[in-house]
Amino acid sequence: MIRVAITIKDIHEKEFTKQVRGYSIDEVDDFLDELADQMEAMIKENRETAAELEAAKSATPVVVAQPAPVSVEVSQPAQQSAPAPLMDEPQYFKNLETTLRETLINAQRLADETVAEARKKANAILANAEEQAAAITASAKAEAESARAESEELKTAAVDYRSRFLRLLEEQAHLLKADETLFE
Repeated sequence: MIRVAITIKDIHEKEFTKQVRGYSIDEVDDFLDELADQMEAMIKENRETAAELEAAKSATPVVVAQPAPVSVEVSQPAQQSAPAPLMDEPQYFKNLETTLRETLINAQRLADETVAEARKKANAILANAEEQAAAITASAKAEAESARAESEELKTAAVDYRSRFLRLLEEQAHLLKADETLFE
């Protein structure tokens, strides 16, 4: 399989599929933009270095003819540092690919850890809510039972009051009948 080098344009135009629990699109885009800018700067620097190297390689010593049969070589000043070696482009892109892969793996690991921690917190919140719901339910049941018992007591008291009141009325009616002389 032939691998095509990733270009700056590829990085700028790369789009990812959107998922509910995926990465933040803005963060990924910002990261890719930053990566593309750095990569562009490195490629420019590599090209400049390669051009300097080519210029240094093509600079041949100049022989100056003297009237005498002696030749003199003219070269670069000793103070000038040797140009940096040109980075092997396939190796450069391989290293870049490895770095990107490691970055994405670390980002995925971080996302997985974040999701796991969020689930752990959600489970703790859910357990706490269930405990509170159970306590509220138990309290409501106790209040309902108390209200039911009080209602039964009131019904019993009402029945008792009614029966005593009826007895009192019957006694009064009996007394009135027994003492009919009062009304004559």
